[in-house]
Amino acid sequence: MDKEIQAFTQAVGAKEPQPGSENYVIFRSVFKRSNYFSLGNKIMMVKISRSYPPFWGIGKNFVDLLNAHDYLLVLLVSDREGWVFSQDEVNSNIGHKKWNLRVADNNYKINWPLPDRNSFNSPENFLKKFINS
Repeated sequence: MDKEIQAFTQAVGAKEPQPGSENYVIFRSVFKRSNYFSLGNKIMMVKISRSYPPFWGIGKNFVDLLNAHDYLLVLLVSDREGWVFSQDEVNSNIGHKKWNLRVADNNYKINWPLPDRNSFNSPENFLKKFINS
């Protein structure tokens, strides 16, 4: 697991699914990396960009799988800062072609700039704005 993802998820209290759980079996069969977590009653997928300007990719198959659950997509630029999108916002961005599918790798491409309303500047701010609101 990327150190930034590990630091962020620990700071917000997100947990990796435990072996034997339904989520563990499902997600371990699909995800190559440990970037999916449980946070309360939501699944949280966390991605990191180390590029400037930042960009991320998320596989169409992952979105299709996640759509059967209540989830958040967290896009980090560090272990403290990034953007978060609800399931509805992810599907809206895809539906309105803000995040386009690249057929060659079957990934939705997410490019900066992203909406300020979805941004956070610390794990505490993330929890305040998107979890404890």
